[in-house]
Amino acid sequence: MGLLQPAHLLLILLILVLVFGPGRLQGLGRALGQSWRALVAGFRDGTRETPPSAALPARACARCGVWSGDMASYCTRCGAPLR
Repeated sequence: MGLLQPAHLLLILLILVLVFGPGRLQGLGRALGQSWRALVAGFRDGTRETPPSAALPARACARCGVWSGDMASYCTRCGAPLR
């Protein structure tokens, strides 16, 4: 048999409901889901960004860190002015 059987999971769920209450447990689950989605979105955004090459001078945005070409005046992601 596995380490966690259905009876064990039901017991853990019952203890969580008794400790936190049903309303707070729902909010905790919602917050955990939003955090997970933000983490996944952060990893996806990080893979699209590439460091500047030697042939094309570029600057990084101070607000979001995206690299933009040397001729750019504003960030392509957040629109912040580049300095």
